[in-house]
Amino acid sequence: MLYLIDEPMAEIGLRTAATDTDGTVVLIQDGVLLDPDLEAPTIAVERDVEMRGVTLPDRIDTVTYDKLIELVVEHEVKSFV
Repeated sequence: MLYLIDEPMAEIGLRTAATDTDGTVVLIQDGVLLDPDLEAPTIAVERDVEMRGVTLPDRIDTVTYDKLIELVVEHEVKSFV
């Protein structure tokens, strides 16, 4: 399951993702400003990171929007955007 997380819905989205041992968190838009403390793999959208001038922790990888589209097509998604 992919959990798309933006800042306004972050609290509920991250709580939900924390209960999924197979989930992946995707920080999108202002969600890239967050530093979630989860055991789930966490990725951020590269363009959103660049536009906001954020430096991510080493444990958070980045993906392009094109790659995100592939992931969305391949996985079940819960959106908190």
